[in-house]
Amino acid sequence: MPANNATASTYVAASLTGLLTAFLDHRRLALPVLRAELARLAQGPRMPITTWWALLDTLQQALPDEHALGLQVGACVQPHHVGVLGYLALYSETLGQALLRFTRYQPLLHNLVPSHMGPQGDALVIRWGTEDHPSTTLSDDVLVAGLMVSVRQLTGRHDLQALRIDSPRTAPADTTPYARFHGCPVHFGSPVAAVYLPLSVMHLPVNTQDPHLTGLLEQQAQALLQALPSRDALLSQLQRQIVAVLQDGQPDAAVVAARMGLSERALYRALQQRGLRYKQVLNLLRHGLAKDYLRDPQLSLPEIACMLGYAEQSVFSRAFRQWEGESPLRWRRRAPAAGQ
Repeated sequence: MPANNATASTYVAASLTGLLTAFLDHRRLALPVLRAELARLAQGPRMPITTWWALLDTLQQALPDEHALGLQVGACVQPHHVGVLGYLALYSETLGQALLRFTRYQPLLHNLVPSHMGPQGDALVIRWGTEDHPSTTLSDDVLVAGLMVSVRQLTGRHDLQALRIDSPRTAPADTTPYARFHGCPVHFGSPVAAVYLPLSVMHLPVNTQDPHLTGLLEQQAQALLQALPSRDALLSQLQRQIVAVLQDGQPDAAVVAARMGLSERALYRALQQRGLRYKQVLNLLRHGLAKDYLRDPQLSLPEIACMLGYAEQSVFSRAFRQWEGESPLRWRRRAPAAGQ
């Protein structure tokens, strides 16, 4: 369908406004009207995707001679610009796991079209869209460029390149900027957008030395310390492993114990010696993280429920009422924001 047929319920995360602000800062562009609009939109969790497209068009109008603007915007991406997906990537052990979470939780960033990932020969292919691709050239370019920059950031492999990139856009008069940016063949006029990565990248470890990821890690570490008063090494390891599997579903004791190199029975015995039960530790951890996430106004309740491993927001809300005696929304309204 044409881009202007997007429905009012089609959205992107408002955290993407930070990406445009970062681009303006990088290029030292004043554009006060655009900056004011970005600051206003950043106050909410989401914005209509048509608003996102309009922001990109406004930027293009301000830079009419920039013929590969989407690539330059995408090059400025940082983990916090993709909102909750930055949190999810932080607790991934490998790039493959991070990318699987990206495809699974993509609606937390936008709900325009689903993304799909899978092997194809010696390549790992990530594709999104339909033959009636309902996006815009600028938005597609930002997404693909941002994905490649994120892959390099997550792995610390700044030389990592795709094998091939498919773009739905019509081939521009000068394709040099695309070849230079991606360092691989770019096929224009393709039915859908797609990135072909070497299949071997699935096993690359995630690099957590990025300053933005480190900041998120420190934020979560504080919540972990508050969840259990003891700095017992086993409990600390248990907390880390629970958090590591939360985003992939219910953190069953058997799965967590295996990640710790223990049998489920040995884990239960170790907790019993400390006067604890596994479910108690899990609930204490979720409680601490829930309050930490609720202090971040950019995170919606469905996103928080997802990050805590709950299948539905209603299940998270019931659990929170048991912990605090009130709904998460009511608690959020009274609680100070993060950093205050």
